[in-house]
Amino acid sequence: MFRRNKKVPLSTKAKRRIIIRILLIVFAIIIGERIYNSRDEFQTVALDADHYGILDAGFTSSEKMKEFKFIRKLLEENYPFFKLNERKNGIDWFENIGKYKRILRNAKGDAEYFVALNNILGDLNDRNTFVLSGDDYRLYYKYYFPDKREVLHYERSLARYLFKGDLDNIEVDPKKYPLFYEGPVLETKVLVEDEIAYMKIIAMSNYRIEEDYDEIKSFLQQVEDYDKLIIDIRGNTGGSDEYWKRIVELLIDEVYSAEYYSFFKQKAKTARDPFFVDDLTTVELLDDEILDDFPSEVRIDFNYYKLNKIEIHPNMNIDFKGKVYLLVDEEVFGSAEKFAAFAKDTGLATLVGETTAGGMTFEEVPIQNMPYGGFIISYSRELVLNSDGTINMETGTSPHILVEDASYNEDIEKDKCIQAVIED
Repeated sequence: MFRRNKKVPLSTKAKRRIIIRILLIVFAIIIGERIYNSRDEFQTVALDADHYGILDAGFTSSEKMKEFKFIRKLLEENYPFFKLNERKNGIDWFENIGKYKRILRNAKGDAEYFVALNNILGDLNDRNTFVLSGDDYRLYYKYYFPDKREVLHYERSLARYLFKGDLDNIEVDPKKYPLFYEGPVLETKVLVEDEIAYMKIIAMSNYRIEEDYDEIKSFLQQVEDYDKLIIDIRGNTGGSDEYWKRIVELLIDEVYSAEYYSFFKQKAKTARDPFFVDDLTTVELLDDEILDDFPSEVRIDFNYYKLNKIEIHPNMNIDFKGKVYLLVDEEVFGSAEKFAAFAKDTGLATLVGETTAGGMTFEEVPIQNMPYGGFIISYSRELVLNSDGTINMETGTSPHILVEDASYNEDIEKDKCIQAVIED
């Protein structure tokens, strides 16, 4: 008959040894975590909150995580370029979520948190997606209010951005906000008498359309017998479509048109949404032969589409018969990008320079207030295809005449794009 072995109770010393081992393991884990957590890649450098025009409200780590969860959900449901960013820049944004959380937890104060959020969104490599600073907020408030009242006039946002109605002395960067820029954007001159005319536009400003239109019209009347017209939009990041369309109508003698598809993951839940998009159709209704010519992610990731038609009718006051050249570079974006694509697709102009940056949109880029901390985020939601079915944000618009160094030079003899036009 077998006897069971009786358990021998641990001695006090043995118990102490086990407890010490456990404590050492826990201590080692804590030290290791702190050492790992202190790596430079998880730290954020920022100035005082006042520098960014925001209030340091003492946001807790828990509140930061809630807000970041809100951002992730917003982007997951709407943002169109995750796969593009992975292909083009090698960044899988969602794979980095653990890293991003660690960065946000490490942020000391709301200034570091604000900078950290923008660094994280910066990994998307999309200039339309960012958290507004105090200056951004005031600029949006001045030019959008009251159309975007529901977004901008949120109590927590007003407090976060220290806003008390002061809209004076707002400086507008023509590259970041070309639509709102009120300074001079147009330059016209003759490069070669009776042969080559030149027009430079640094921003498609909504606030310069009427004034510049009269100047452009007068200039084109003066040079309507010239052989070549150069329109220089290098460095132009967009603004108003109306600006460039008014130029095109002076240069054509028949209707010019082009069509572009836009795709969206979601649509507004109500027509009262300030960023509501009209006339969306489900992707399922698109012909399979059409879908087969588009990138696979269009069928997989997007639920709605819209076919946008640009149609421009001639203004018969000018009879320009020369050749039009459009100078472009890798900074051309947004509405300026749309001008480049339209000019190429319709044969309006010969493009000279570098491949553009893309960023063509037909709907307004939305902004959204964050319910916890009051920050406001701007984000892309629209994927536009080029006429050849490629993604505009991915491929931009390539020029007819490629110039490796397309930078502007005041000395036309050193400006390679202008020299390329002269030689053509």
